Amino acid sequence: MKANILQADAAYTGFFQLRRLAVEHDRFDGGHSGPLWREVLHRSDVAAALLYDAKADAVVLVEQYRAGAHLAGENPWLIDIVAGRIEAGQTPLDTITREIAEESGLTPASIEPIGVYLTAPHLSSERVHLYCASVNAGKVAGFHGLAHEGEDIRPLVMSRGEALALMRTQCMSLWAGLALVWLGKVSASPARVDGSS
Repeated sequence: MKANILQADAAYTGFFQLRRLAVEHDRFDGGHSGPLWREVLHRSDVAAALLYDAKADAVVLVEQYRAGAHLAGENPWLIDIVAGRIEAGQTPLDTITREIAEESGLTPASIEPIGVYLTAPHLSSERVHLYCASVNAGKVAGFHGLAHEGEDIRPLVMSRGEALALMRTQCMSLWAGLALVWLGKVSASPARVDGSS
C-alpha cells in the first residue's frame, strides 16, 4: 500500500510546528482515498528514561508543572519520568544522559533501551525513545532543571510498588505509564533492569 504527502504548509511555527498536510493513500478495499487534509504537530523526537535503583528496589521520578495537564483539568504538577527533546546532532542516548543529569542530578551506571513509540500518531509526528537507567537513588538531593527554560523540577524517590501504584491513582504522561508497565513486567527478572544480564 502507498501513501503520499501532496502538500505541506507551516500553519504555525513556534515552540512546535503545526503543519497542514494534503495526503492521499491506498484503501484496504483496493480503492484510493483522494486528497485529505490533516493537521500534525511536528517537533524533534524525545528521549525519556525511567530511573531505577535495583539494589534499593526504588524508582526516581520527577515532578514539575505541565501546562498541558493544567489545560486538561488535571493536577498541573505532574509526576513523570525524566525526558527531553533530542537536539540537532545528538543521539537519543546522548540526550537522555544529559537530561538525567539536568533533571535529577544523578549519573546513570547503565542505560537500557525499552523501545521507540509514536506518542500520538493521529495528531503528532513525535517519537519517544524510551530507556531504563540504573541509578543510585540514595544520591537524590535538591531541586533541578534549567533556569533559562523555566524548569523547576523536584526528584521523588519511591519504592517500585509505590511507583507502580501511581498508574491507578493519578493521570500521568503516556511515556511514564509505558515505562512503569515495562518495569512491572520485568521486575520478576531483576537482572534485566539493573544492567547485569
